[in-house]
Amino acid sequence: MKRSTARHFYQQYFLATRGASWLARQCAGVRLKILDDLMQWEVTNPTSEN
Repeated sequence: MKRSTARHFYQQYFLATRGASWLARQCAGVRLKILDDLMQWEVTNPTSEN
């Protein structure tokens, strides 16, 4: 992911956690779970072997 794309994603995500959006109405734990699912932090297997 390019740096500007990642920065744009995070800006949009955290802006959505404020105000009257459905995401803003979720508790912090739910918002973190959604972010975790979107970003797929955990990588269990390499995609290729050397």
